[in-house]
Amino acid sequence: MSIDAGPAWTAWTTVTPAVVAPAPRERYVRVAIPFTIAPNADGGYPDLRVVDGNGTEAAYAIDPQRAASAPREIPLIDRGFVLHRWTQAVLDLGARRDLVDTVRLGIDDGARPTYFETVAIDASDDHVTWRIVRDDAIVYRVAQDGGRGDRTISFAPTRSRWLRVRVLDPRAQFPLTGASIEGGALAEPALMTLPIAGKAALVVTAQDPTPKFSQEWRFDSAVAIRPAAVRFHDRGQAYARHAVVQSSDDGTQWSDAGDAQIARFADGGAQTSFAFGERTARYWRVAVDNGNDKPVDGLRPVLLAHQHDVVFSGAHAAKYRLLSGNADASAPAYDLGERLAHGAWHADRAATQPAVANASYRDQRPLADRFPPWLLSTALGVVAALLGLLAIRTVRTAAAK
Repeated sequence: MSIDAGPAWTAWTTVTPAVVAPAPRERYVRVAIPFTIAPNADGGYPDLRVVDGNGTEAAYAIDPQRAASAPREIPLIDRGFVLHRWTQAVLDLGARRDLVDTVRLGIDDGARPTYFETVAIDASDDHVTWRIVRDDAIVYRVAQDGGRGDRTISFAPTRSRWLRVRVLDPRAQFPLTGASIEGGALAEPALMTLPIAGKAALVVTAQDPTPKFSQEWRFDSAVAIRPAAVRFHDRGQAYARHAVVQSSDDGTQWSDAGDAQIARFADGGAQTSFAFGERTARYWRVAVDNGNDKPVDGLRPVLLAHQHDVVFSGAHAAKYRLLSGNADASAPAYDLGERLAHGAWHADRAATQPAVANASYRDQRPLADRFPPWLLSTALGVVAALLGLLAIRTVRTAAAK
């Protein structure tokens, strides 16, 4: 199956349809960039274009920001650390009972330059009885990636006066310094599970008298991907292991992307995720060193990557297309992102369909670059041989006459 993107887009190989609900007026549309569209080495998408069903280009912005309102600082009370459990602090929102759905944590980056922590948020109306409003939020920072991270947590809206923050790191107290309520600006793009399963392998090293075990999972992607973290699933048994993440451009030469200790303890504490510096590669490998212990039953890693959104201005049309697959394309320069950053706006969410080939694609490269050298050499050799045979036949025919 293929879709004709139009005569202006013959240099793009791939079309990803996006279906939008029809609207009577022009509005903004938000589409999650699928992981089948590969980022470049810097994590950008210079070849991405948005067109409508007629092939008309639409200006877009990636992960645009809204104009932010002034933050309101919230005092922290009841700070503490529960050994092998979590660090906790209570936020007193005051008697105003405003509707709140986002909290930004203050964290001492000097005390903890790199972290990847699961956070739970509980709400209470009386400071005695608590209910969980979210238990799977993630805050993180990667010092090796220029301090990139996210410390903003969103949750179901509540008017409760007190919020309890629990950072689920069982090893040591987490350096919380404060909290604030912010509105408007979007947080760092959310981390989502990459839809690629790792192929597992068990490596046994002969050792007298006890063998050593390590587990490996290899993730081979059809296009380049850019994971930022790894999360391990298990069956709840206790363990403590060292894990390493590696990347490769060719599947043979590997370089370390990050490593950390992963653990789950019998008393309930766990640390089963960690972040690392982002890089773009097709091949990834996760290894767990078990030492002389047997492999952890049911242990399985998944890679997490930032889910980037593209926002564009859509008219009445219900069909749009994301074009990709042009290595020579330069990033377009639109002013939409700057305009969105200075106003309040809303975007309708649209879903993408599976990517297909561009029926109008024409390879723009010179002939010598389209085929491997050996194939061209072979073809030229065959042509030369045929010309030689034709010349011999011509000479013999002439001689016979």
